[in-house]
Amino acid sequence: MRNYKHIILLFFIISSSVFAQSPDWSVNENKFQYTMSFEGFLTVDGKNLTSTNDKVAAFVNGECRGSANVLYVASEKKYVVYLTVFSNTDGEIINFKIYDSANNVIKEVAKTKVFENNKHYGDLFQSYSFASPSLKSDAEIIDFSFKDLKTATKIVDGSQITLYVAKGTNVSALNALFELSAGAGLFIGTANKISGSNTIDFNSPVQFQVLSEDQSVLKQWTVIVKLGSALFYKKDAVCYAGGVVKVLYDENDTLATLTKGGVKITAQTIQNGETVFNNLEAGKYNVSIGGINKEIVINQKQ
Repeated sequence: MRNYKHIILLFFIISSSVFAQSPDWSVNENKFQYTMSFEGFLTVDGKNLTSTNDKVAAFVNGECRGSANVLYVASEKKYVVYLTVFSNTDGEIINFKIYDSANNVIKEVAKTKVFENNKHYGDLFQSYSFASPSLKSDAEIIDFSFKDLKTATKIVDGSQITLYVAKGTNVSALNALFELSAGAGLFIGTANKISGSNTIDFNSPVQFQVLSEDQSVLKQWTVIVKLGSALFYKKDAVCYAGGVVKVLYDENDTLATLTKGGVKITAQTIQNGETVFNNLEAGKYNVSIGGINKEIVINQKQ
């Protein structure tokens, strides 16, 4: 009999957990004359919510001003919420709560918003993030290369990345490898690209978009692939001889320029695939060839 009661009690606890009622978040829309809207997605503890029982609600001073359940948009293969928030006054501070139906928990969203009549946030590509805890807003390309293809030189200038590959390389169907900010995604237009599993034509500069984890930042990046590789070698100066910089380049008659402190020292052309700058005193130099710039430090050794 005692075991039977324990089983009944256990069943009651499990049933309460599984079939628990979602919060009664409702609003009397007739009380309000203004609205603003959000097209967003829900994330709890790093996991996107995908059940139609999951929901988000907006509050002003504890009063519910709108709620919305998760919907699936088949055309975009994406789960979203369409939240309308009601008010009679611009400038009110809106707080948000998420209901995670799988775990039957309510989570507070740290991010707030100021009410603005007719204001809309988010779309199907760049949705508004309702998350607990908050997601990251970085949208950087940390590293970029190609699968099964060696790049001789990589130059990063702001949001432009230039990679040099060997002359004669077919760059019409390269498989890009990339590392992004945590949780971010890389796109051409709105087409998502997966690192190591793509085919991209780099005969012309390619415009990428990096979308941050919270989708609040969309940063434009340009990747340029140029043919012509350069290798640089140096020998430090010693008491009886100056330093040496050797440049290897795969296109003869290309001009290599040597500068120090922004002042041009000399320029030499590539012959038989190389050129050598001799008798250099200790210091920091810059070698420029075919759009490639390389900083080289010559040390003074005893």
